Amino acid sequence: MRDKRLEAHLLHLLREPRTLEDLHTQLQPLHPGLRKATLFALLVRLRREGRVAFRQGRFSAREEKDTDI
Repeated sequence: MRDKRLEAHLLHLLREPRTLEDLHTQLQPLHPGLRKATLFALLVRLRREGRVAFRQGRFSAREEKDTDI
């Protein structure tokens, strides 16, 4: 459950492009004990799933395409 909550907070923050350090600073009060390495691993997983993009040193959420026909 904790991972899903962290993932939801992260995707919400990624509506705007942010650096790893900025994300860590923003999430630290909500998730005490969160390490940058753990955050980076989550970002890598989300990138592999196609939910996060990495451009010019910043992470951002990818826009979901409409699947309605």
